[in-house]
Amino acid sequence: MSDLRVYLLGTPRIEFQGMAVKIERRKALALIAYLALSEQMQSREVIASLLWPDQDEDHARSALRSALRALTKAVDIEWIQADRMTIGLKREVVWVDVIAFQKLLTANSAHPHSSDSICKDCVDFYQQAATLYGDDFLIGFNLPDDLEFENWQLAQREWLRREYADVQRRLSHYYADLDQYEQAIRHAVQWLEIDTLHEPAHRHLMRLYAANGQRSEALRQYRQCVEILDSELATPPESETTRLFEAIQQGNPTLVSSTDLISAPISGVMPPLPSLFVGRDAALHAIKQRLGVGSLEARPITVIQGWPGVGKSTLVATLAHDLELSHHYPDGVLWASLGENPSIASEIGAWAEALRLNEPGQARTVEEISAQLTALLRDKRMLLIVDDVWQAEHAQPFRVGGKNCTLVMTSRLNGVATALAPTATDIYRLPVLAEHAALELLAKFTPETVANQLDEATQLVRDLEGLPLAIHVAGRLLQSESRLGWGVSELLADLREGASLLTAQAPSDMLGNKSDTSPTITALLKRSTDSLDALTRQYFAYLGLFVAKPATFDLPAMAVVWEVDDPKPIARSLVNRGLLEPVGGGRFQMHALLVLHARSLLDEVMS
Repeated sequence: MSDLRVYLLGTPRIEFQGMAVKIERRKALALIAYLALSEQMQSREVIASLLWPDQDEDHARSALRSALRALTKAVDIEWIQADRMTIGLKREVVWVDVIAFQKLLTANSAHPHSSDSICKDCVDFYQQAATLYGDDFLIGFNLPDDLEFENWQLAQREWLRREYADVQRRLSHYYADLDQYEQAIRHAVQWLEIDTLHEPAHRHLMRLYAANGQRSEALRQYRQCVEILDSELATPPESETTRLFEAIQQGNPTLVSSTDLISAPISGVMPPLPSLFVGRDAALHAIKQRLGVGSLEARPITVIQGWPGVGKSTLVATLAHDLELSHHYPDGVLWASLGENPSIASEIGAWAEALRLNEPGQARTVEEISAQLTALLRDKRMLLIVDDVWQAEHAQPFRVGGKNCTLVMTSRLNGVATALAPTATDIYRLPVLAEHAALELLAKFTPETVANQLDEATQLVRDLEGLPLAIHVAGRLLQSESRLGWGVSELLADLREGASLLTAQAPSDMLGNKSDTSPTITALLKRSTDSLDALTRQYFAYLGLFVAKPATFDLPAMAVVWEVDDPKPIARSLVNRGLLEPVGGGRFQMHALLVLHARSLLDEVMS
């Protein structure tokens, strides 16, 4: 073991032969940290500009020489290698805790199992790594006048935090597999301390508590997860987390014991799992039959066509997560959503990256990526999903599946669906919700309305033509305003009056894309924002600057657009009214109809 040891995990320090080495200059210590994590000798010019950015080249180089002299004198061995152009540490005489941590994590690379798991022979390496990680990288150390070094320091800290979180994740799953729940819980708690917003970690800990007979702790963990997500991201938990909570409440051992991290994730690109899926069991069954589940032969191509807001995206996202289909297509799912103005290079590039076809630094055309994907998928069994196609030629680069792959596409436009489908029988027309299903969906948001005013609720879903998006917005509106004594009767009257006015107006006064939107639904969107206070209505209008789903945006982006420090209360208010959709991880999206409505309001705000 080396006599000279550099500790960077936690408060930085240097020891020589067990004694602390005093380094007076902070930038000299920063220099050691930078060299310790550099695999190669580093240019003097680069280091000087990193550590002394406010000085000219001559003064920066002079300051670097002074720091080197101080480090050389601090330890009575040659531990720094330098020439006229470059500087580095002599690895053979210096032990660095970060390097030792990295080596422990790669010690299992020769073991006969996947790199994502650990065995009894390599668990000791991970235990040592967990012990070695005393605290975050360079905790308590900073150079206040050096933004570039601070950015480097933060990047290294986040990278090492992710590595440490993964160590705790693996150890927790290892002990869970052995039914050693106390140890598994201890590592899961440490994992969650590093990544408090990671829902799979919350779910894993909930399962461990339940398996260990600590039901109350499992339920408390769910409530803590809800509070953290609401406080930090202004979003509710994923549907999978809520289902697990309900299963623990009900004592359902099958759902509680199932895991979402122990097995390797499905290959490919996956959409978020929809939080609500109501009234579409028949459609789901019909599409799955077309894809080969319960039938002798799968159709190579299926095109789902339906109105905007009818639930096409929700249906195909549910398909992507379907357990039966995951067995039928064991090589995974590739999903893309295009929209009116798609970034085809970005979407096809995401497929290539997911399948590890990306070549850093090498620009490739869409055609070249498609050709590579076609070659790779020739003998694979994958489900390919291309959502929201507006022009048939936009989907062409995604036709890359082999004979055992199936392609599902969606479009709101009948002409596009016809152009995409090989035959008329390859088109599935997604109908609006049946009346009973529409009422079931409305009851998810306002059960009192459906229970106590069934006739009015039935008339409402009829007026909204069974469109899930419209029912979602109406349900949220009723939910948020019921405390004011405003209910379904008032909403029906407002919508009918608004629809009559819209029908009488000139086309220039209508909401954009009017051929896709009935007057009643347009009136609903208008009513949902008219009920907002003036400032919140203005904030909603500014969301029209964003691109419609599948594009997503986060809280910092909204803060910039709204020019506020804390966007969470505004986002929470809009989510509660069905005007903004959380998709997990602090990201949000908006349906195209809502974006169009926001843009129509934005014109008013800007004028």
